Amino acid sequence: MTEELDILRSREEKFHGIDSQFLTEGIRLVLLLPGFSLLFFFGAWAYKGVSPSWWLDNIEPTVGFDLSTGFTLISSTILIGFCSGLYLHRFRVKLTRQVFRSEVYAAAESHRPVTSMHGYSSVDGLISRTMTSHNTALWMGILATLISGAVAFLDSDSKIAQRGLLASASLVTMAFGQHLSTRNRKFNMVTDDGLLSAYVAPIHPSTLDMAYNEMLRTQMDPLLRSKFEDFLQDFESFSRDEIDREFGREKFLMLMHRRYKGSIDRSTTSIELTEILTDEGVQSILEHKVFNEGLWDSLFARSMRTNPAFYRLIERLEQDLAVGKKVDMDGLLFDVDLENIVTEKANLFCYIHNLSDKERAVVLRVHSPDFRPHDLALRYNLQPGEQSWWPNEAVPVSSEGDDDIIGRMSGLLRDGTIAWQTLLPERTGEASVSIRLENTSGDLLVGRQINVRVRPEFVNWLRNTSSLTSYLIGSIGLAGSIIFQLMAVLANA
Repeated sequence: MTEELDILRSREEKFHGIDSQFLTEGIRLVLLLPGFSLLFFFGAWAYKGVSPSWWLDNIEPTVGFDLSTGFTLISSTILIGFCSGLYLHRFRVKLTRQVFRSEVYAAAESHRPVTSMHGYSSVDGLISRTMTSHNTALWMGILATLISGAVAFLDSDSKIAQRGLLASASLVTMAFGQHLSTRNRKFNMVTDDGLLSAYVAPIHPSTLDMAYNEMLRTQMDPLLRSKFEDFLQDFESFSRDEIDREFGREKFLMLMHRRYKGSIDRSTTSIELTEILTDEGVQSILEHKVFNEGLWDSLFARSMRTNPAFYRLIERLEQDLAVGKKVDMDGLLFDVDLENIVTEKANLFCYIHNLSDKERAVVLRVHSPDFRPHDLALRYNLQPGEQSWWPNEAVPVSSEGDDDIIGRMSGLLRDGTIAWQTLLPERTGEASVSIRLENTSGDLLVGRQINVRVRPEFVNWLRNTSSLTSYLIGSIGLAGSIIFQLMAVLANA
């Protein structure tokens, strides 16, 4: 099984290199070639039956056909290249699906079932739907090539030739639109993060008990999430005996985040890791075969892009620690953040931390006429922290022990409560969200209002609109050519 999987991976890597450099990325031949073929189809229509003098006097006596037929032959040749590109891209996706299913099977054999995880069916379904779309686009391209090739043997000014050109051009337009519909989510199995863009988490926790761990786990596709479980076992096997497992895990992920941002260098990262891992463990974890620095960078980049409010909230807490900011409310730390620009959904993050030595109950209320749900009320019973993590003076970025920003932030995230609520916009334009923190008797402790702008995601909107428009125009043209041909047949009957 391992040898077969390695062969599939090697083949996918080769075809993915061709695909990414020439076909769907880089030169983007799969997008350029249909455009050029349509351009030559228009030229064939424009010069049907009448060739310019330079062609009649110099070229047509040699080749034996008019300019319209020449344009049709050029377009047919381009369509052969277009169909070849679609076939290679489809074959690469087929290899990706084979590698994906082989890894899922291997995970099941290793008692790490992936099929039962949240999101597996959506990823597998997306890959299958993409394969179906590629098959449809490929057959449309092949049919358009055959029709244009047949038209080249007919008189360019004949009615049937013009209807053939219309049908071929319509099929090319539809194939182009069909291919565009697959470009919003690109995926591969060449790299460990190749499925991240194809995965959209179906659910997320409403309360982050281990903030970094649950935030990153939510971004991972099911296959990568199963590998993350193995990574955590390796991590805990290298953890020092006196370190709390959850505290050590959060501190490690915070270190990877700060290293990704450039706040600390690799040397400082290694020094901080020696506080939670053995010397052998530091080297093994930093050079892990799957969760290496490149994969962590990819995960944080995606997470920060999809949930910027969470990381702004974290950075604000770090800045307050760095300057020794005083707490606004006696015995309670509270902060909130939301995206400035909202597209499909808004992610509201609220941080609450009980700094007193007694249990405290609070109610978080969210109200907005522009988002669903319009009104939301959540009650939290806040336990006192294991120790006082909020200082009365400035805190250094890195130092021995947990009296630096990294250590104190790890403690604050472990003992505090982060609420994560998804709000769905009901209209585009300016919108506002009001957040109130109250005690159980209804008295206001602190209130915030956040103004945001709701707008559609432009790139995906442009692709979807272009795909739909291409499919609509092509369908009208194809239907028209069929109707005209049927009318001609019935008229001659």
